[in-house]
Formats: sequence, C-alpha cells, structure tokens
Amino acid sequence: MRIWTRFGTAVAILGAAWIGFQLGAARTAAASAEKDQAKTLLDMDRKFDEATFRNGVDAWISYCAEDGMLLPDGSAIVAGREAIRKYLGPRFEAPGFTLRWVPIDAYVSGDLGYTYGVWKSSRQGEDGKPEVSYGKYVTLWRKQYNGVWRLALDIGNSSPAPETRK
Repeated sequence: MRIWTRFGTAVAILGAAWIGFQLGAARTAAASAEKDQAKTLLDMDRKFDEATFRNGVDAWISYCAEDGMLLPDGSAIVAGREAIRKYLGPRFEAPGFTLRWVPIDAYVSGDLGYTYGVWKSSRQGEDGKPEVSYGKYVTLWRKQYNGVWRLALDIGNSSPAPETRK
C-alpha cells in the first residue's frame, strides 16, 4: 500500500511539474510572439514614415484606420480618415513642407500596439527661409480583422530642438 501512495505522490508531482512546464512554455511562446509583433509594428512605422515622406497625405491616410483619430498639439480631436485628410492636407501642400519621424520602440499586446518616437518638420517661412519644428509622438495601432495593423490614434506634441554634440 505504501508503494502505491509513494507512486501516486510521484505521479502527482510529475504531473504538476509537466503542467507548470507547459504553462511556462505557452507564456514564453506568447511573449515571443508579442516581441515579433512589436518588431513588425516598429518596421511598419518606419515604412509609414518613408511612404509619407515620398507620397504625402495620401500615404498618411493609407495607414490610418477608417475611424482613426489625431490628437494634435494645441488643436481639437480630429476623427475619421476624411477629417484627418482635411486637417493634414494643407500642411502637406505648404511650400517646402517635410515631415520625418524616427520610431524608437514598440509594444504589442493582443490586437493593440503602440509605437513612439521623435519627429522633425520643416516648411518655408514667409521670409522664404525654412522653419523647423521638432517633437515627439505616440501612435496607437489596432490590428484589423484582416490582420493588417492600422493607425487608430496618433498623438504628437512639440519639443525643443535636440541638443547638438560638441
């Protein structure tokens, strides 16, 4: 009888260890998948910058969800693709306008993720000389039903010019 009790205890311990190992492996796999998705999102944000630099507001809109929103610095919330196009269009059409950003990092959990980074914008001033602005941003991304990430919310605000090294 004692041998069966010891055997039962050993089986229970081995079973618990096996379950713990499986749960740990599942968590590790999920964390690895989220890291892969974060890398994908970071790469996509870089492509978003490049496409917008080359093709302006049309490219910006192509990355935006139908119900995407902007929370621009010093302005009201801008909701929906067409409202965003109407808001951003004049900026992209301004003489000498450029906008570039550099994503710093990304995080993903399920079908939501975010990227953040810094941006630089310039346009031609009234005196014909370039006016340069700097800032930082956070973009919230939502994975659509078809598996494609789309911009759900973009927040940007101004920053002082970066310090130069001497």
